Amino acid sequence: MKLNKSFEQATYVITMLALQEEHKPVKSHVLSQVLQVSDSYLKKILMKLAKAGLIRSSASKLGGYQLAKSVDEISLKDIFFALELHSDIIEFKHIAHHIYSDTRHVRDGEEKVKMTLSKGLSAFFDQLDTLKISELLHPEAYQGGAIDWNKEAERLSEVKK
Repeated sequence: MKLNKSFEQATYVITMLALQEEHKPVKSHVLSQVLQVSDSYLKKILMKLAKAGLIRSSASKLGGYQLAKSVDEISLKDIFFALELHSDIIEFKHIAHHIYSDTRHVRDGEEKVKMTLSKGLSAFFDQLDTLKISELLHPEAYQGGAIDWNKEAERLSEVKK
């Protein structure tokens, strides 16, 4: 299975916000600099995470992004669904209808494939829901926040020079 890069980036964003010192807001440009991704691309991910209620944003001088939920409540499934990666996974082009003349048999076959894929995806989503973000972090690190991402972004800028 190929993991979508936005899923990986969104998961790291959630962990970074959880680890932010004193859980202060973090600007998108800081997150993108640390993740070494395009700020405009990351903003699209951040908007989806905010729309799903996983993070919130505040537009002010001291604003930025913060978690809207506890990491004990956020699962990989929540991130997957926030990014809308689950929509239109099962989509047939109905190619068989152009190849075979027995349309009833083709339709029945497609339905069997669709049901099998649906059951497999349901099991996949159930499994994603079992891993909470808190399980990826040291409890003492996320409870009060252990990293100032602004300083980390500055350090990375210095290293690049």
